[in-house]
Amino acid sequence: MLTGTSEAATVNRVVDGDTIIATTEDGDELRVRILGIDTPESVHPDEPVECYGPEASEWATSVLDGQAVTLRTDPTQAETDIYDRALRYIELADGTDYSVLAAEQGYAEPYIFDGEPVRKHDQIDAAAAEAEADDRGLWGACR
Repeated sequence: MLTGTSEAATVNRVVDGDTIIATTEDGDELRVRILGIDTPESVHPDEPVECYGPEASEWATSVLDGQAVTLRTDPTQAETDIYDRALRYIELADGTDYSVLAAEQGYAEPYIFDGEPVRKHDQIDAAAAEAEADDRGLWGACR
């Protein structure tokens, strides 16, 4: 399903539920905006903290901080965004896709930028729909 390029990296810091700082095997430091999801704001300088933002950030930190991961591009999306963040999926060491997991656990909603869904959109959307139906995470806390 995915034909994008991949590279091994280590997560140095979690900025919030959908943004991290990682170092690749080549030693490059990347600010990464995670593809396919949007989490409530918790650190945006011009936006208020949103319902479930701190919880999404704490959960992301518990899952990602210090972990060896695979960063993967999506050929349907740009390499970087307007903030010069690398646009990547994050795969955990066991192969789990972080975007799907975050949606499944109720920490993220599916996100489509500029009308072009990511290749994993259907998986992310189904996971979020299940979380919403069960009132998991932000779905139960922020209605």
